[in-house]
Amino acid sequence: MAAPWQQWARRPETEPTLVERARGSLPQMESTKQLVRLVAEVYRPGMRVLDVGCNVGHYLRGLRALDPALDYTGVDAYAHYVERAREIFRDDRCAAFHVRDVFEPLFPDTPFDIVYCCNVLLHLPDFRRPVRNLLASTRGVLLVRTLLGEHTTVVKRAVAHAYDDAGEPLDFVYQNTWETGYFTGFVEGLGWGVEVIEDEFDPGVLAGEHATVKRGRGTRVVEGRQADGNILFNWTWAKITRA
Repeated sequence: MAAPWQQWARRPETEPTLVERARGSLPQMESTKQLVRLVAEVYRPGMRVLDVGCNVGHYLRGLRALDPALDYTGVDAYAHYVERAREIFRDDRCAAFHVRDVFEPLFPDTPFDIVYCCNVLLHLPDFRRPVRNLLASTRGVLLVRTLLGEHTTVVKRAVAHAYDDAGEPLDFVYQNTWETGYFTGFVEGLGWGVEVIEDEFDPGVLAGEHATVKRGRGTRVVEGRQADGNILFNWTWAKITRA
């Protein structure tokens, strides 16, 4: 049974635009563009790349511009997304998709040269075990995009107005920000180095998508920063390599 915060298990239609992006009928996300740039800095032909929290494989379309033969594996905790990704990329012989939960070991016996996990950790109750599992499957570089900032704030955005006797929502999405030093200190304590990289995006593109593609929903730009609902998102990349 899905936990109250696992909206992607309960509502597979949560991100319908990702299917269109994976098919190429919508442009790449701004985060995809930066991911491709970051991967390009370290990628060499023949390297194996792992996408953790791949959803329907929308990042793969951007990576294919980098190398049509890039050896890609995508994993997601939810089978309906993996099945859709397999259908969309059924003709891609250099891609494979599997059901894996980041709270469990991923590929510790066959680590990948490049691992990335984008827009996932903020939606989890804690990042520590997932990060351990990500690092255990990383031979070279781990790229993480999540919310980091001055303070840790644990946010439960209620999806429905149903609450327990203590006032806790029964149906919600985590939108957690972790204090930057706490996150980097945890990773460094495991013997890895961390480079914090500022998120890059075109405000005009996001504003246009908010108005047309998302029809007034989802991410928008407020005074040069990304926001969702009443929450400012301090998106940050962490480039993690062995110390």
